[in-house]
Amino acid sequence: MNKMSKLHESLIIGKNNYIEKGVKIYENVVIGNNNKIYDGTFIYPNTVIGNNNVILNNNILGEYGVEARDDNFEEKKFGGLIIGNDNYFHVDNIIFNGYEKKTIIGNNNKFLSQVSIHHDNIIHNNVVFYPRAITSGLCTLMDYSTMGMNSCLQQKSVVGSYSMIGMGSVASHNVFPFYIYFNQKYQRFNKVKIPDDILLLLYNNEEELQYVISELRSNECEINFIKNSRLPDNIKDIIIRFLNNLTIKKI
Repeated sequence: MNKMSKLHESLIIGKNNYIEKGVKIYENVVIGNNNKIYDGTFIYPNTVIGNNNVILNNNILGEYGVEARDDNFEEKKFGGLIIGNDNYFHVDNIIFNGYEKKTIIGNNNKFLSQVSIHHDNIIHNNVVFYPRAITSGLCTLMDYSTMGMNSCLQQKSVVGSYSMIGMGSVASHNVFPFYIYFNQKYQRFNKVKIPDDILLLLYNNEEELQYVISELRSNECEINFIKNSRLPDNIKDIIIRFLNNLTIKKI
C-alpha cells in the first residue's frame, strides 16, 4: 500500500511499499519492494533503497555531504547513497550521501535513533549502531561490528568484524576485529557477537593474538605478517579482510 505525497516524477518504486504522506522524496530515487517508510523522512537525490527495509519517522537519507576543505555551498552535489535489504532505521537518523564515491549500507543493519553516518561510509552486514553513535567520513564498519551509545569514530577508520566501540568511547584509529574497544583499550572479546566455534579458537590462541596486535600497532599492517603467524586459518581470514579494507595502515 502506498500513501504518498511530495513524490518526484523520476521516482522508481517497486511493489508492496507502505509510504506515509509526510515522506518527501527527491529526484533520481529508486525504492525496491516491501519497504515501510514513515512520516517526516526525507530521501535525497541519487538514493537507492532495496527491499524489506523499515524506516521510521524523521530519518534523513542521502543528505548532502561535505568535507572540511569544502567552502563552496552554492551547488549541492549528491554522490549517492545505496541501502541494501532488511535494514531497520529507528527515528531521527541522518545518513549522508557520498562525497568522493557513494555511501553504501549493506543488509540486516540496525540504526537505533539519532545516529549520524557521514559521507562515503561503507557499512557491511549485520552492523548495529546504538543511539547517537557518530562516524566521520570515509569509514568502514565490517560484518557484525557494533558502535555503542554515544560512541565516535575518526575519519578513514575501519572497525573490524565482531568488534565493538564501547558506550561513550572515541576511536581515533582502526579497530581490530573481535574485541570490545573501551577507554582506549581492547578490553575483552565481544562474546555476544562472535560465533562459539570462532570464540573457542580465539581463547585457545589468545597469546598469539596479543602478539599480533602488538606488532600491528608498532608497524604498518602487513598481510604477509598475518599469513605467517601461528593463528588458525579462519581467524587469519577475518584479520586479512580487515587489513585489506584499511586506508591508514595502523591500528
